[in-house]
Amino acid sequence: MKDLLVFRPLSLPLFRLGILLILLAALPHAWNLHPGISAAFLLFMLLRLIFWPRPESPAPSWLMVLLLGTSVALVILQADMTRGRQFGVALLVLMAGMKLLEMKTRRDLYVLVFLGYFVLVTLFLFYQSPLMTTYVLLVSTGLAALLIGNNLSGSHLPLKLVGGKALVMMASSIPVMVLLFILFPRLDGPLWSISMGAGNATTGISDNIRMGSISRLSQSREVAFRVRFMGNIPPPSQRYWRGMVLWHTDGMNWTRGESRVPGRPFQGESPTITYEVTMEPSHQPWLFPLDHVLKPAEGLVMTSDGELATPQPIKQRFTWKGESAIRVRGTDLDNREWELGLQLPQNISLRTQQFAASLRQDGDSDEDVIQAALRYFRQEAFVYTLSPPPLGPDPVDAFLFESRKGFCEHYATSFVILMRLSDIPARVVVGYQGGEANPLGGHLVVRQSEAHAWAEVWLENRGWVRIDPTSAVAPERIEHPIAATDYPDGSPVTFDLGRSPDFISGLLHNIRWFQDNLQLKWHYWVVGFDSQRQQSLLHQLGVPELSGYGMGLAAVMGAMLLGSLLFLLGTWQRRTSADPLYRSYERFRKKLKKGGLAVPPAIGPEDLGRLAMGKFPHRAGDIQAIVRQYIELRYGASAAQENLSEFHARVRRFRC
Repeated sequence: MKDLLVFRPLSLPLFRLGILLILLAALPHAWNLHPGISAAFLLFMLLRLIFWPRPESPAPSWLMVLLLGTSVALVILQADMTRGRQFGVALLVLMAGMKLLEMKTRRDLYVLVFLGYFVLVTLFLFYQSPLMTTYVLLVSTGLAALLIGNNLSGSHLPLKLVGGKALVMMASSIPVMVLLFILFPRLDGPLWSISMGAGNATTGISDNIRMGSISRLSQSREVAFRVRFMGNIPPPSQRYWRGMVLWHTDGMNWTRGESRVPGRPFQGESPTITYEVTMEPSHQPWLFPLDHVLKPAEGLVMTSDGELATPQPIKQRFTWKGESAIRVRGTDLDNREWELGLQLPQNISLRTQQFAASLRQDGDSDEDVIQAALRYFRQEAFVYTLSPPPLGPDPVDAFLFESRKGFCEHYATSFVILMRLSDIPARVVVGYQGGEANPLGGHLVVRQSEAHAWAEVWLENRGWVRIDPTSAVAPERIEHPIAATDYPDGSPVTFDLGRSPDFISGLLHNIRWFQDNLQLKWHYWVVGFDSQRQQSLLHQLGVPELSGYGMGLAAVMGAMLLGSLLFLLGTWQRRTSADPLYRSYERFRKKLKKGGLAVPPAIGPEDLGRLAMGKFPHRAGDIQAIVRQYIELRYGASAAQENLSEFHARVRRFRC
């Protein structure tokens, strides 16, 4: 039994390559697991390299038992047992590290390779990017090469040979992989439907604000969502991404107030705009349609205020389709909405009340009052800044008459208070405004820095009308994104007005656009490839719609057919391509014929050697060595792979 190849000792090259590949497989988990887990894995590897650097001398059994108990205790103490992926992956990584310590035979290497494949698969529980997928494929190719080398006899590891075979194997598997990916039955959700936890996601706009909350969020350049339009991209002045509607205020905070009832679909009075939004994880349920969404997509909830949400918080990338209109048919207000639209806090100063009263002169319409308020913002020394000074217990009064420095929420909330004091129903809407077009992908990228707040007022015969008082102070904010990420206290915000970047800046900018486009395409065609998108792709390929069972049967039959074709192709190539050992031996026979030896067509290597040594006695030593090595390589029980290269070299050097 011990003569079997799997029980033979490992060669040093296989031993070292196995340690390297397991390290590469576990390395990305250093950012996912507790530092103690990663340190323990690294300690196991260093112990093996320092104290037992040879494959024939593994760590003692008593140490393995001690480390096993320590590893289990470490996992229980350090890993988050409430999150199954953390607990399981931590245990798997430590077990792979312990296998390094006891690795001795080729059988141990087989087990280590399979552990390495499992560790690689668990990376997709934390990462789903194209970069990580490429990394996993590369390390998997290395593990495949290690398996091939583990099946070769001899102590030498021909890296070029095993690496080439591994690459051919991986390339041959790609057609089957693509076929199964396209035809494999999908659930209603995306392929990776496991909740990925908080991770590094940036929390988006919440359903309540206070002065300063949006300005802090707007200093983040993280992506909030991406939008693909089915037609032309609307101009910047129409890119208002509607979020939550805030009615109630205590003077400092604005909230949605009572729960809003499900709303009826809006009726558009402008052309319908169709688009698809890919949300980044926000850990909140809110979606941000373009202005007024006409009808919620299946599975989404829309309130009477036009708010759109998912049943559960968004913890992973999520794609939904929407149809919106810039203008919708107005509706009358009920008694409850009148009360909410005119609700005022108790701490409004006399100065604010007097100023609101001055906005409406005798006979002035509601539209005139609105324009008078906007004119005040436009003509007075107001400053648009991310870092306004503290405003005290009465922020509206302090902002309107003292500091006059603020961000969008300062202007929107103050404007709504002025409108309500003038008996005009008004409310605050928070969401995003703007978006930057990706020139490579053609989609729109909306970042957290474009978080925005504006006002809506109710006008007779028109319904709710959007008024953005920020545009009266900083109209550039509506047309251009915020350029900087940090401002001193009270300094005005500057805007990127189309300055031409230098070569390096332009190159980096294009690289970022390429990366952004790749991420969206990757989500669209891989991570978010759900059943609806699968059926759409099959329809484009001319395949009729299939049920779940039909899809599964097509996947199995297609994989079997394609696998058989690849097998037959490989067999045909092996038959048509001559054996390299045979080619070298035939080259030796031709050299003998060229030297004047009559070589019979059916003669064995030993008889050929005796015949050649009689004809060329001065080359008897070379002839005998070539014949003997050929017999060993062709018929030997355990021919060493490295001797083949030596045989080729001897035949090349041979001269009659």
